[in-house]
Amino acid sequence: MSEVQDYMIHQFLVKNNGKATKQQIIEALGKNEESKRVVREKLMMMERFGIISIKGDLVSIKSRE
Repeated sequence: MSEVQDYMIHQFLVKNNGKATKQQIIEALGKNEESKRVVREKLMMMERFGIISIKGDLVSIKSRE
């Protein structure tokens, strides 16, 4: 099981007013190369499921409308 969970990424975004760059998220949660890879994969998965939006390097929480 990964040391980085989806809720951790979501909490990080909430603490940063719903927006952060991919690099900021990776630096905050990725402690080694494996966990950095997992963060990148989880970001892509969360975007596929409509939880977040990724535009360039900017990651933001999707609003529920």
